[in-house]
Amino acid sequence: SSFSCFCSTMTSRLVTWTRREASALFVRYAGCRGVSATADVLAAADKTIARTNRLFIDNKYVEGEGSATLSVVSPIDGRAFTTLAHASAGDVDRAVRSAKARFDATSSWAGKAAEERSEVLRRVARTLREPAKLAELCVIESRDCGKTLAESSGDIGFCADVFDYYADIAPKHLAPTQLPLPEGAGGDQDFFAQLVQEPLGVVGCVTPWNYPLMQAVMKVAPALAAGCAVVLKPSPLASLTCCALGEIVAAAGAPPGALNVITGGPPEALACGGSTGQALIDHPLLDKVSFTGSGMAGQKMLEASAKRLRPTSLELGGKSAFVVFDDAEEYLDAVVDWVMVGIFSCTGQVCSATSRLLVHENIEKQLMERLLTATSKIRVGDPFAEGTQMGPVVSEGQHKRVLQCLERAVADGCTVHSHKVHLPSELQGGFYLSPTVLSNVPLQSSAWREEIFGPVLAVRTFESEEEAIQMANDTPYGLANAVYSKDAARCARVASQLKSGIVWENCSQVLFMSTPFGGRLGKASGFGHEYGVPGLLEYASPKTVVRATTPGYNWGTYGSA
Repeated sequence: SSFSCFCSTMTSRLVTWTRREASALFVRYAGCRGVSATADVLAAADKTIARTNRLFIDNKYVEGEGSATLSVVSPIDGRAFTTLAHASAGDVDRAVRSAKARFDATSSWAGKAAEERSEVLRRVARTLREPAKLAELCVIESRDCGKTLAESSGDIGFCADVFDYYADIAPKHLAPTQLPLPEGAGGDQDFFAQLVQEPLGVVGCVTPWNYPLMQAVMKVAPALAAGCAVVLKPSPLASLTCCALGEIVAAAGAPPGALNVITGGPPEALACGGSTGQALIDHPLLDKVSFTGSGMAGQKMLEASAKRLRPTSLELGGKSAFVVFDDAEEYLDAVVDWVMVGIFSCTGQVCSATSRLLVHENIEKQLMERLLTATSKIRVGDPFAEGTQMGPVVSEGQHKRVLQCLERAVADGCTVHSHKVHLPSELQGGFYLSPTVLSNVPLQSSAWREEIFGPVLAVRTFESEEEAIQMANDTPYGLANAVYSKDAARCARVASQLKSGIVWENCSQVLFMSTPFGGRLGKASGFGHEYGVPGLLEYASPKTVVRATTPGYNWGTYGSA
């Protein structure tokens, strides 16, 4: 295909949207319902945006200092449709000090029993599942970041599940745990020891734009469950559902300062300058930073934290491999579907995307034929239209970056397989891309080695298991990998040798609330975990307490025992 079919654009007036039915239910998450962008839902979404697109501090929406704002552009049509507050350093200080005061208060959020905090989380989950609220948030999410309504529905339904999950597990896993001691005198006869999990403190959460609400909830829910006070700073490219989360958490019973939400952009976003994110991570009252985003930004997080020896968790990028062995030939339809899930979900804007396909040379032809046929059938277009399977990328800047990556791939000698995206005239101003497969990809090409963060799959063949493992591991990243084989022993053997924080066997991108997610230590995908019990304990500070069981007991080291 010609390079021109990589992009198509759109110019739709959002205010003239008519009723559209949502796509078929996105079945990744149990319990999610399809939603429709009716006129009533669109109107409700507009009202929520107008009410919540400001800073949320002390359970109130407030203007930023000087009323500075950022323009919010929808990737659906490339047009600005609202604004966000651009928080100044003073605004950030106000939000952090509010959280600090809440954490330190005599009747603080941290001082509540875990069961009491869990009840607040459960009320948040119930609100997110209310049909009207779910539909409203789906419309806001899709309008803001471009994902289909089906994907937004799955994401927000999953957010409700995450709040419920941490509400359920927090009381058990935050409870004191008795520690085993040696038996007899001088041990358990005279002493008692326990491990106590205390709330860590004030947490700054900096989140990305690809899964706006879900990435925020992955941090906010366990942090609140642990008793921390949170200052959430979402990406300026997609902040609106995070802004709305503030009032939902407050209405569920969280006290002022337990969750503050600040928005803003980088220095170049405003004539007055000032980076909201930098002001947050530089704040001396933060006890922890949790960040999801690029490796370069992650380094800045560590630099800011290093001066204070402050704990920092990072979930960064990846260039994950999907290894397909020749004994999977009889399952090629399933293989192709998982390969496409691994790279085309969320328009390829996924940190764990299995963007490198390693296929055994014996089945390359058959797999590629089916893959290219299936890819050509992906319906790209309006995220609100029935049947749309892939929306635009998040911004004009991201659109340009993906196209530049594809230009370099062509220069490196890659063969490009894509199809023309046909869009109606009213969709000619947005940031759409064709799902693309690259073959004949050189090992040293940027398409094979660098994270593209778009709907682009790079394909190579291998001869042996050893070669496949070596190529899969030949990357600085260590977030995720996948392997497909009908031989369970081979899957387990290969999985044990893939150097990543998660490995999928005969699937891709499958995560549950209980499955910890994070990069392999020592690699460039970060450290720390989200989801599961480890995701909760990221926000707890363990304390060992040892007690002499009998008053007056002593060792007699400096006197009589």
